[in-house]
Formats: sequence, structure tokens, C-alpha cells
Amino acid sequence: MYQGASPDGECPLVVDSTTPSCGDSRFGCWVCTLVEKDKSMAAMIQNDDEKEWMLPLLELRNELDVTDDRSLRDFRRMNGLVQIMKDGRHIPGPYTQASRERWLRRILEVQQWIRQNGPSHVRDLELISLAELHEIRRIWVVEKHEIEDNLPSIYEEVMGQQFPGERIDESQALGAAEIGLLRELCGDDQLHFELMRELLDVEHQYRTMSRRAGLYDAIEQSIRRSFYQDETDAVDRARRKENALPKRAKAGDEMKTKEQPLPLFQSASTD
Repeated sequence: MYQGASPDGECPLVVDSTTPSCGDSRFGCWVCTLVEKDKSMAAMIQNDDEKEWMLPLLELRNELDVTDDRSLRDFRRMNGLVQIMKDGRHIPGPYTQASRERWLRRILEVQQWIRQNGPSHVRDLELISLAELHEIRRIWVVEKHEIEDNLPSIYEEVMGQQFPGERIDESQALGAAEIGLLRELCGDDQLHFELMRELLDVEHQYRTMSRRAGLYDAIEQSIRRSFYQDETDAVDRARRKENALPKRAKAGDEMKTKEQPLPLFQSASTD
């Protein structure tokens, strides 16, 4: 297994004191980006013709190893807040919908290529399981309100077969035609589209409850996430808020000092 895992053809077994040690190559998660380059995988592909099927894995791993992936991430954190670091830069949040869908498509493409072109022992290789796909789909549709439900269509386009799963909600508020119309009405305003889509889905989720406790809180949370004009507006607001905190804290301390009650009894003067 280790033979061929380093550029100089690392030995598979130490047989005597004159044999070079075996252990410089690294084995672990194939998508690990904690190192700059996966030299082990690259050497295995280079030194062993039977390992050429791993090349798409290495290419995908290198795609994931982005030095600065801010352009792929939402400007809001998971809770919808915009946070600023001490140096004034804002902290990016999770991957955007477009980025997540692209990564899903890429990993399915790699999986499908290996199954079709790899040796017989990897023809059933599973880089992402159906259980994982079902959970990803649930998170996207239910928690992130991405009611377009794009995962099944991505799977079918890449894998060439129907996604093995029913609709998450048979009475979903909007179908593909309605989503298309909503996007057309919102134009290039992505935040407006996300807000309208989320509000419609929130209302739909609460539709069957006899007591719709929490509806107003959910609506307010949706509005707080997307009321900005754009990312620049959101970051500027967060920076102004951050800069105002020390002033407000100082003003609060001064008010507390002024509002300190006089003691009921004062000690007699020693003068």
C-alpha cells in the first residue's frame, strides 16, 4: 500500500537496518486540506499506472483547497448576523447556495467518472452516500428554505438516473414555475428573492398549526437576515454598530456613576 506513495518509491517493509524507513507518506482523508499538497496521492498516481483512477480525486481535493474562499461564502453567519473582526474585516459565513450546489455536482461527477472508468474494484465506489444526500436535501429545503429542491435534479443530471427519494413536502407552497416567476419579479436582487422565498416557506410551514406560536419570531428572523440592500450595506451597518459599542459602553458607565445613590449615613469628618 505504501509502495509508490512517495516520489522515490518508498519501501513497503523495513527488512534490516540498511533499509530506508517507511513512514514519510501520509494517509488519511482524501479531501484533507490541512497540508498544502497531498504529495502521497500525487506520488501514487505518478508511480503506479493502476492508481491513475485517483486523479479526479486529487483534482477535486485541490479545488477544495482555496486560499481565500470569501467569494464562495455568504456574508452572514449561520444565525444571520454580520460579524466584524478586530482588523475591520467581516467574518464570512457558510457556503452560498450556488457554491454548495456546485460542490455537490463536482463530487457526484468524480464518483460517476470513477465508476465508469476505474478498475473493477472501485466500480461501486461511494464518495457520498444516499443517507448523506437525503440529509443534505432536508437541510437545504427545510432549514435553509431553498424550496427549489435542486438536489434531485443535480443527482439525475450527473448520475443519469432518478433520485431515489420522494418529495419532502407533497403540498409544497411553490413549484418550479412559481419559483421561476418569483425570481423574475425580484430581478437581480438576490437578497429580495431570498427574503420572499423564505417568508413564503415560513408561512407554509406554520399553516397547519392550531396555535401558530413562533410564527412572528420566525418572520422577524427572516427579515433580519435579508433586509439589507446588499452585502456592502450589511457590512457597513455591522461596522458602524461595532464602532459604536465602546462609546455606548463608556456612556453607560458614566450614567451609572451619576446615578449612584448617596449613602444614608456619612462618617463624621476627622477635621
